[in-house]
Amino acid sequence: MAYLSYKSLDDVEIEKLIQKMIDISKKRGIKITTQRILIFKELLKHTKEHPSAEDIYENLKNKVYGLSLSTVYRALTTFEELGLIRRIPTPDGKAHYEIANEPHGHFICTRCGRIYDLEGVEAPNAPQIKEDLKNRGFEVQACNAICYGICSDCSS
Repeated sequence: MAYLSYKSLDDVEIEKLIQKMIDISKKRGIKITTQRILIFKELLKHTKEHPSAEDIYENLKNKVYGLSLSTVYRALTTFEELGLIRRIPTPDGKAHYEIANEPHGHFICTRCGRIYDLEGVEAPNAPQIKEDLKNRGFEVQACNAICYGICSDCSS
């Protein structure tokens, strides 16, 4: 099993994804604001680190006039509903976020809290789980595998 080694997004990729966010928002009738664009851009710049809403807020609060933590949360919720980002729940109850790319699992260190992407890892038996739920009338959008433990840095 290999860990994902996403390279940082370059400015061209970031601009393409921002345009995608704008296009999807327009199609769904979602208001496009400067604050939402800046919040989305900040997430794109730090998606590899899986920032929390608080992280994004701290990075932007002195750069964006009138920005509040609740605005960041609302924007992230909207982006998640649009299918643009993925929320990763953690044991401490704080959600972290990443761009919605290929489905993959996560390893969360219970000591330092760092989140690692796991390449090509979906929930165990995901196809069977999806089929069972479909037969019960559910529409499954995603199955995620999340493993918890101590990372190699903390166990050294």
